[in-house]
Amino acid sequence: MQYENRQPEEGINVSKGSPVKTFLQLLISTVLLLAVSVFVIYLSGSWLAKKIPFRYEQAIMEKIDFDFSGQASDDDIRRYLNDLSARIAVHLPNPDEVTYTVHYEPEDVFNAYATIGGNIVFYKGLINRLPNENALAMVMAHEMAHVSHRDPVAGLGGGVASMIALSAVFGSSGSQYASTFVDNAGGLTAVQFTRRMENNADDAAILAVSKLYGHTVGADSLFKHIDEEREESSTPDWLARFSSTHPLDSDRINNIKEKTLELELPTTGETTPLPDLW
Repeated sequence: MQYENRQPEEGINVSKGSPVKTFLQLLISTVLLLAVSVFVIYLSGSWLAKKIPFRYEQAIMEKIDFDFSGQASDDDIRRYLNDLSARIAVHLPNPDEVTYTVHYEPEDVFNAYATIGGNIVFYKGLINRLPNENALAMVMAHEMAHVSHRDPVAGLGGGVASMIALSAVFGSSGSQYASTFVDNAGGLTAVQFTRRMENNADDAAILAVSKLYGHTVGADSLFKHIDEEREESSTPDWLARFSSTHPLDSDRINNIKEKTLELELPTTGETTPLPDLW
């Protein structure tokens, strides 16, 4: 037998593929896996949070000691807002223990929001731009529906679960990076989930307003006003839909029309003026 000590071929230790391409594939795969994991953990945390009794939400708010007191001079406004919420509440599906407390902030901020413990905050800047009580009732019923559906505590539970998971992956030294990831990339993965919450709250609010006033006239007034202002924006609708947690105002207007037709709700009637409290 004869043996030959052949030299190895040139370049056998060099990858035939592009190392940059391989790196990008690994990077994209890792980011996608992390985003999907965060989304699943967010949904799981949200689902578990909804199982927490409502009284524990209230206890959390007491521990936080968040100041909703406002100014004594606005007591009449708060009484009116809470009276309106009581009238709306009888037309919403309210789970046991769920209660609503409406707070008023005399600041020129165009916003209203619901938080845990059944607390709902309205700003003067929003109310001043509402043409009638029907429009106010639509916004209030929407926020009350969030409370009824346990959306605030679900959002909190999902966010906390995501943060814990990311902190476990990145370690304590990476907690700041994890927080940024939740606020940005992680937040985008939950956009559709939050938008579904908004749509469900709108549907419940439309029905409640119809039962309260006997029609849906004025329910879309705020959204029409915002939509007219938005027409001046250069952001295309498709991009706004992707990046926003809320449906576009034009979509909400159409949804009110479709829901009104679907449920055969009355579409004629007089609107109720807002009291002279502002």
